[in-house]
Amino acid sequence: MTNSDIGKTTLLLSTLIFTVLVSSAADNPPHVTVYGTATTSVAIDQMDWKIRISNKKPSLEEVAKSHSSTVQSVLDFLMENELPEHCIQTSGMEFGEHFVSSKLKGRVRDGYQASSSIKFKVTDLSKYQDLWSGISRMENVSLNGITYDNSKRIKHQNETRKKALLAAKEKAETLAITLDSEIGKPLFIEEERFGYSRNNFNNVYATNEQAVINDAFAPGQIPITVQIKVSFLLVTK
Repeated sequence: MTNSDIGKTTLLLSTLIFTVLVSSAADNPPHVTVYGTATTSVAIDQMDWKIRISNKKPSLEEVAKSHSSTVQSVLDFLMENELPEHCIQTSGMEFGEHFVSSKLKGRVRDGYQASSSIKFKVTDLSKYQDLWSGISRMENVSLNGITYDNSKRIKHQNETRKKALLAAKEKAETLAITLDSEIGKPLFIEEERFGYSRNNFNNVYATNEQAVINDAFAPGQIPITVQIKVSFLLVTK
Protein backbone atom coordinates (compact mmCIF):
# COMPACT_ATOMS: atom_id res chain seq x y z
CA MET A 1 0.00 0.00 0.00
CA THR A 2 1.38 3.39 -1.02
CA ASN A 3 1.54 6.47 1.16
CA SER A 4 -1.29 7.93 -0.94
CA ASP A 5 -3.51 4.93 -0.22
CA ILE A 6 -2.73 5.11 3.51
CA GLY A 7 -3.64 8.79 3.54
CA LYS A 8 -6.95 8.12 1.80
CA THR A 9 -7.78 5.30 4.24
CA THR A 10 -6.98 7.47 7.27
CA LEU A 11 -9.13 10.29 5.92
CA LEU A 12 -12.02 7.87 5.28
CA LEU A 13 -11.82 6.45 8.81
CA SER A 14 -11.71 9.92 10.34
CA THR A 15 -14.75 10.98 8.34
CA LEU A 16 -16.60 7.81 9.38
CA ILE A 17 -15.81 8.29 13.09
CA PHE A 18 -16.87 11.94 12.94
CA THR A 19 -20.15 10.96 11.25
CA VAL A 20 -20.86 8.35 13.95
CA LEU A 21 -20.17 10.87 16.73
CA VAL A 22 -22.42 13.48 15.13
CA SER A 23 -25.16 10.87 14.64
CA SER A 24 -24.84 9.71 18.26
CA ALA A 25 -25.08 13.28 19.54
CA ALA A 26 -28.16 13.86 17.40
CA ASP A 27 -29.81 10.65 18.63
CA ASN A 28 -29.03 11.38 22.27
CA PRO A 29 -29.21 15.16 22.78
CA PRO A 30 -28.85 16.72 26.25
CA HIS A 31 -32.04 16.04 28.14
CA VAL A 32 -33.56 15.78 31.61
CA THR A 33 -35.81 12.87 32.63
CA VAL A 34 -38.12 13.19 35.64
CA TYR A 35 -41.08 11.55 37.33
CA GLY A 36 -44.26 13.38 38.25
CA THR A 37 -46.74 11.95 40.75
CA ALA A 38 -50.21 13.17 41.67
CA THR A 39 -52.94 11.81 43.93
CA THR A 40 -56.60 12.78 43.96
CA SER A 41 -59.02 11.63 46.66
CA VAL A 42 -62.60 11.22 45.46
CA ALA A 43 -65.74 10.58 47.47
CA ILE A 44 -67.42 7.20 47.20
CA ASP A 45 -70.88 7.55 45.66
CA GLN A 46 -71.71 4.01 44.57
CA MET A 47 -71.29 0.39 45.67
CA ASP A 48 -71.03 -2.75 43.53
CA TRP A 49 -72.34 -5.86 45.29
CA LYS A 50 -71.87 -9.50 44.28
CA ILE A 51 -74.13 -12.24 45.69
CA ARG A 52 -73.68 -15.98 45.26
CA ILE A 53 -76.71 -18.29 45.43
CA SER A 54 -76.20 -22.03 45.88
CA ASN A 55 -78.79 -24.77 46.46
CA LYS A 56 -78.48 -28.54 47.00
CA LYS A 57 -81.27 -31.11 46.55
CA PRO A 58 -81.56 -34.89 45.88
CA SER A 59 -82.76 -34.48 42.26
CA LEU A 60 -82.18 -32.08 39.37
CA GLU A 61 -85.83 -31.12 39.26
CA GLU A 62 -85.89 -30.27 42.95
CA VAL A 63 -82.67 -28.27 42.91
CA ALA A 64 -83.76 -26.30 39.82
CA LYS A 65 -87.07 -25.40 41.44
CA SER A 66 -85.47 -24.51 44.77
CA HIS A 67 -82.76 -22.42 43.11
CA SER A 68 -85.21 -20.48 40.95
CA SER A 69 -87.26 -19.71 44.04
CA THR A 70 -84.21 -18.43 45.94
CA VAL A 71 -83.09 -16.25 43.03
CA GLN A 72 -86.56 -14.76 42.71
CA SER A 73 -86.62 -14.03 46.45
CA VAL A 74 -83.36 -12.09 46.15
CA LEU A 75 -84.61 -10.15 43.12
CA ASP A 76 -87.87 -9.32 44.88
CA PHE A 77 -85.91 -8.08 47.88
CA LEU A 78 -83.76 -5.83 45.69
CA MET A 79 -86.83 -4.42 43.95
CA GLU A 80 -88.46 -3.75 47.34
CA ASN A 81 -85.40 -1.64 48.16
CA GLU A 82 -86.06 0.37 44.98
CA LEU A 83 -82.98 -0.71 43.04
CA PRO A 84 -83.40 0.05 39.31
CA GLU A 85 -83.66 -3.02 37.08
CA HIS A 86 -80.82 -1.83 34.86
CA CYS A 87 -78.50 -1.90 37.90
CA ILE A 88 -79.15 -5.62 38.51
CA GLN A 89 -77.37 -8.37 36.56
CA THR A 90 -78.11 -12.08 36.99
CA SER A 91 -75.90 -14.89 35.67
CA GLY A 92 -77.22 -18.15 34.20
CA MET A 93 -77.93 -21.12 36.44
CA GLU A 94 -75.15 -23.72 36.72
CA PHE A 95 -75.87 -27.36 37.58
CA GLY A 96 -73.58 -30.06 38.89
CA GLU A 97 -73.44 -33.21 40.96
CA HIS A 98 -72.76 -32.82 44.66
CA PHE A 99 -70.29 -35.25 46.22
CA VAL A 100 -69.36 -36.06 49.80
CA SER A 101 -66.45 -38.08 51.16
CA SER A 102 -67.10 -41.34 53.00
CA LYS A 103 -64.52 -43.44 54.83
CA LEU A 104 -66.22 -46.64 53.66
CA LYS A 105 -67.26 -45.73 50.12
CA GLY A 106 -64.88 -42.89 49.31
CA ARG A 107 -66.31 -40.11 47.13
CA VAL A 108 -70.08 -40.56 46.92
CA ARG A 109 -72.65 -38.52 45.02
CA ASP A 110 -75.06 -36.81 47.38
CA GLY A 111 -77.62 -35.16 45.14
CA TYR A 112 -77.25 -32.17 42.85
CA GLN A 113 -76.36 -28.53 43.27
CA ALA A 114 -77.26 -25.37 41.38
CA SER A 115 -75.60 -21.99 41.62
CA SER A 116 -75.69 -18.53 40.09
CA SER A 117 -74.63 -15.00 40.96
CA ILE A 118 -76.32 -11.63 41.11
CA LYS A 119 -74.47 -8.34 40.75
CA PHE A 120 -76.07 -5.01 41.47
CA LYS A 121 -75.06 -1.38 41.76
CA VAL A 122 -76.21 0.86 44.61
CA THR A 123 -76.01 4.65 44.29
CA ASP A 124 -77.91 5.43 47.48
CA LEU A 125 -75.35 4.57 50.17
CA SER A 126 -77.96 4.91 52.91
CA LYS A 127 -79.38 1.56 51.76
CA TYR A 128 -76.24 -0.27 52.91
CA GLN A 129 -77.65 -1.26 56.30
CA ASP A 130 -80.99 -2.57 55.00
CA LEU A 131 -79.39 -4.49 52.13
CA TRP A 132 -76.76 -6.15 54.32
CA SER A 133 -79.28 -7.05 57.00
CA GLY A 134 -81.80 -8.47 54.53
CA ILE A 135 -79.30 -10.52 52.53
CA SER A 136 -77.75 -11.98 55.67
CA ARG A 137 -81.11 -13.51 56.64
CA MET A 138 -81.61 -15.35 53.35
CA GLU A 139 -80.90 -19.08 53.18
CA ASN A 140 -78.42 -20.37 50.58
CA VAL A 141 -77.24 -16.83 49.84
CA SER A 142 -73.70 -15.55 50.41
CA LEU A 143 -72.30 -12.07 49.92
CA ASN A 144 -69.03 -12.46 47.99
CA GLY A 145 -67.94 -8.85 48.11
CA ILE A 146 -68.72 -5.15 48.02
CA THR A 147 -66.67 -2.77 45.89
CA TYR A 148 -66.82 0.98 46.39
CA ASP A 149 -66.49 3.29 43.42
CA ASN A 150 -66.98 6.81 42.12
CA SER A 151 -69.36 7.44 39.23
CA LYS A 152 -66.97 10.01 37.67
CA ARG A 153 -63.86 7.91 38.12
CA ILE A 154 -62.64 8.24 34.49
CA LYS A 155 -62.89 12.03 34.66
CA HIS A 156 -60.93 12.11 37.93
CA GLN A 157 -58.29 9.77 36.50
CA ASN A 158 -57.70 12.04 33.50
CA GLU A 159 -57.47 15.12 35.74
CA THR A 160 -54.94 13.33 37.95
CA ARG A 161 -52.85 12.48 34.89
CA LYS A 162 -52.71 16.17 33.99
CA LYS A 163 -51.62 17.03 37.53
CA ALA A 164 -48.86 14.40 37.39
CA LEU A 165 -47.63 15.72 34.06
CA LEU A 166 -47.56 19.31 35.35
CA ALA A 167 -45.67 18.13 38.43
CA ALA A 168 -43.08 16.46 36.20
CA LYS A 169 -42.72 19.61 34.10
CA GLU A 170 -42.24 21.78 37.19
CA LYS A 171 -39.60 19.41 38.54
CA ALA A 172 -37.74 19.41 35.20
CA GLU A 173 -37.80 23.22 35.06
CA THR A 174 -36.35 23.43 38.58
CA LEU A 175 -33.50 21.09 37.65
CA ALA A 176 -32.79 22.92 34.40
CA ILE A 177 -32.68 26.36 36.05
CA THR A 178 -30.16 25.06 38.57
CA LEU A 179 -27.88 24.25 35.61
CA ASP A 180 -28.46 27.65 33.94
CA SER A 181 -30.55 25.92 31.30
CA GLU A 182 -34.19 25.55 30.36
CA ILE A 183 -36.33 22.70 29.15
CA GLY A 184 -37.32 22.33 25.52
CA LYS A 185 -39.90 20.11 23.86
CA PRO A 186 -40.75 16.74 25.47
CA LEU A 187 -38.90 13.78 23.97
CA PHE A 188 -41.23 11.12 25.41
CA ILE A 189 -44.04 10.71 27.95
CA GLU A 190 -44.85 7.45 29.71
CA GLU A 191 -47.36 6.49 32.38
CA GLU A 192 -45.26 4.54 34.84
CA ARG A 193 -47.80 3.69 37.50
CA PHE A 194 -51.52 3.96 37.96
CA GLY A 195 -53.20 3.18 41.26
CA TYR A 196 -56.87 3.15 42.10
CA SER A 197 -58.07 1.56 45.31
CA ARG A 198 -61.72 0.61 45.13
CA ASN A 199 -61.84 -0.50 48.77
CA ASN A 200 -62.61 -4.11 47.91
CA PHE A 201 -64.27 -6.18 50.59
CA ASN A 202 -64.14 -9.67 49.11
CA ASN A 203 -65.12 -13.02 50.55
CA VAL A 204 -67.48 -11.40 53.04
CA TYR A 205 -69.78 -14.22 54.00
CA ALA A 206 -73.30 -13.55 55.19
CA THR A 207 -75.98 -16.20 55.76
CA ASN A 208 -79.12 -16.57 57.80
CA GLU A 209 -77.06 -18.13 60.61
CA GLN A 210 -75.10 -15.09 61.71
CA ALA A 211 -74.64 -11.53 60.53
CA VAL A 212 -72.31 -8.91 61.89
CA ILE A 213 -73.66 -5.48 61.01
CA ASN A 214 -71.52 -2.37 61.16
CA ASP A 215 -73.82 0.41 62.35
CA ALA A 216 -71.08 3.02 61.87
CA PHE A 217 -70.69 2.46 58.12
CA ALA A 218 -68.58 5.24 56.59
CA PRO A 219 -67.41 4.72 52.99
CA GLY A 220 -64.85 7.54 53.06
CA GLN A 221 -62.80 8.34 49.95
CA ILE A 222 -60.85 6.56 47.22
CA PRO A 223 -57.29 7.65 46.33
CA ILE A 224 -56.35 7.84 42.64
CA THR A 225 -52.58 7.96 42.09
CA VAL A 226 -50.79 8.46 38.77
CA GLN A 227 -47.05 8.59 38.09
CA ILE A 228 -45.74 9.98 34.79
CA LYS A 229 -42.22 9.68 33.36
CA VAL A 230 -41.20 12.52 31.03
CA SER A 231 -37.99 13.43 29.24
CA PHE A 232 -37.46 17.03 28.10
CA LEU A 233 -34.83 18.46 25.80
CA LEU A 234 -32.27 20.44 27.81
CA VAL A 235 -31.45 23.81 26.25
CA THR A 236 -28.46 25.85 27.44
CA LYS A 237 -29.12 29.58 27.76
